[in-house]
Amino acid sequence: MKDWPDDDEALLELSEKGQKPHPQNYWSLRDAFEGVQVFGGTGSGKSSGSGQSLARAFLSSNLGGLVLTAKTDEAAAWREMAASEGRENDIIEVTHDGTYQFNFLRYELTRPGAGAGQVESLVNLFCAVLESAEKRQGNLGGGDAYWNRALRQLLRNSIDLAIMALEDVSLTSLYKIITTAPVTIEQVNDEDWRNNSVCFALIDTAKEKQLSPEKTKDLEIVEAYFLYEFAGLAQETRSVIVSTFTSMADCFLRGTLRKLFCEGLNYSPEDCFNGKIIILNLPVKEFNELGGFAQILFKYVWQRAVERRIPQGISREDAQATIRPVFLFADESQFFCNSNDALFQSTARSSRACTVYLTQNLPTYFSAFGGGNGRHETESFVANLQTKIAHSNGDPVTNLFIADSIGRTRQIQLSGGTSDGVSQLGKPNYNQTAGGNMVYEYPVQPAEFTTLETGGPDHDFFVGAIIFQGGRKWYPDGKSSRNYIRHKFPQKLS
Repeated sequence: MKDWPDDDEALLELSEKGQKPHPQNYWSLRDAFEGVQVFGGTGSGKSSGSGQSLARAFLSSNLGGLVLTAKTDEAAAWREMAASEGRENDIIEVTHDGTYQFNFLRYELTRPGAGAGQVESLVNLFCAVLESAEKRQGNLGGGDAYWNRALRQLLRNSIDLAIMALEDVSLTSLYKIITTAPVTIEQVNDEDWRNNSVCFALIDTAKEKQLSPEKTKDLEIVEAYFLYEFAGLAQETRSVIVSTFTSMADCFLRGTLRKLFCEGLNYSPEDCFNGKIIILNLPVKEFNELGGFAQILFKYVWQRAVERRIPQGISREDAQATIRPVFLFADESQFFCNSNDALFQSTARSSRACTVYLTQNLPTYFSAFGGGNGRHETESFVANLQTKIAHSNGDPVTNLFIADSIGRTRQIQLSGGTSDGVSQLGKPNYNQTAGGNMVYEYPVQPAEFTTLETGGPDHDFFVGAIIFQGGRKWYPDGKSSRNYIRHKFPQKLS
């Protein structure tokens, strides 16, 4: 039953000082689907200003969502906002205690959709999650294409064996299969190895099952791979392939990550589609790399689920009436962003997903993406977030970027002067000159971003912002248009 607004209904009513809100300046779900990037220096009020306004707009509109946390007080703030909007019962708060568990491989095996359970999908998920979480941009195995293919082959056969023998898959079972596989051709016939190898036991178990003709052929390939091809590899080659897997999987096989992502499965991204708000209360400031790793993993799986949830051929009107919008919200987003975000955002509008990322400045993204292409990947990612909200900032790179995004306009530059002297007759001689020429100049100078209101009692608890949205015309006075608008966000919302 539809309990969310239409795509063109206002979520925020934006206006400039002294002007009443005009419908031309309303910001709607349709705008939110195009993504939001908020910039603001430390103490600028971005979280308590535009961040809070956007969060409450999503909550009051009954959207489902995913919240990533960097600071230790974020989950509490979201709980408080949800309670004030009557959404406290929609919260799923994932903490390190393991009450909520998400076995991501089991989820991919059993999730809704025609592509569920495909071995290649599981291989791709495993590799993509770990690469993105570690912010690795190249191929696996040190960048050599052979090691990438070899690791994927090992994963493919291990996953297939686990599914055929156990009708389930987990990182623990994959680890046991791989680490007990034969290391020589001679070992294949060794009784001690056969009696103690999980790999061999699962091959025997799968053989005893009533498999379909297609799966029987797959089992023959799996058996040949482990008992002949893998066992026949040179020791150095095999050790590199196995080490690549175990080094990637190691952090998931112990402690908090094992409990959260390798054991049970009692929540999923699909909960958001029914109005739940999943808060990953594993703040980076508390759990460091572990918290970032866990949240990047779930974010990637969530994005994939969002992208496939729209039925093929559905009209925009039917989607608006039947498919709940969802949001992804990340303050201190530099801890969670990666190259997958740009790809996700390119189709987020058709997926009815609203992305809101808040960070201090562009250099934080340059550092997060890293590598020789870090700047280009940052620019590609930020360009796909159409609404830019700029708060007070002392970073010249970010301020110039926003000024450049708004662009330059044709302006008249006036000049003039006076001079005095004495004529040949000894009388005073005064001269005045005036002129002008057309120049292209920033309508919003980069320096203006350094003086925006930062909230608090000194600014009556209002946070100043300059907002730009690609392809959008704003009408500050309801008549004349331009491509940006100034707005003050309240820090205290009832």
